[in-house]
Parts: sequence; C-alpha cells; structure tokens
Amino acid sequence: MPESAKIDRIIKAVRRDFQAPVNRTIDRLLHPHFKQYPFLILVDGLIHGLNEMDPVKSIQRFLRYDGPKLIEELQRELERGA
Repeated sequence: MPESAKIDRIIKAVRRDFQAPVNRTIDRLLHPHFKQYPFLILVDGLIHGLNEMDPVKSIQRFLRYDGPKLIEELQRELERGA
C-alpha cells in the first residue's frame, strides 16, 4: 500500500473520531427543540454538514433523516394555522 494511502486512511479515522462527539453534541442541543422551532432542523443539517466536510454525503443524510422531520413539522404547523 502506498504511503499516501496509509496517511489518507489515518486522517479519515482521526476525523471520524473527532466528528462523532461533535455530532452527538449538535443532536443533544438541537433535536429536543425541533417541534417548537422547526427551522432548527435546517440549522442542524447545516451544522452537521460543516462538521463532516463532505457536502454530498451531508445532503444525502439531510434528505434521508431530517427531510421527513421537516415535512412533518411543517404539515403540523399548517394544520394548526388552518
């Protein structure tokens, strides 16, 4: 295995080790407030994206996990206002 591939693998492992606790902190701070402040779902996705530094993966994760939450909360808001 080339030396550069080994270094890339080490860097990815270290980044992953540091990203996980930050992601958990983001989740703990924002997720409890999603129902009251649905815009925080967008903020959550943006902050996770900045932490993960992988735009494509972050967008995919947002659409998969946070997209449905956002739609649900927006529908709830529309029903309350109607």
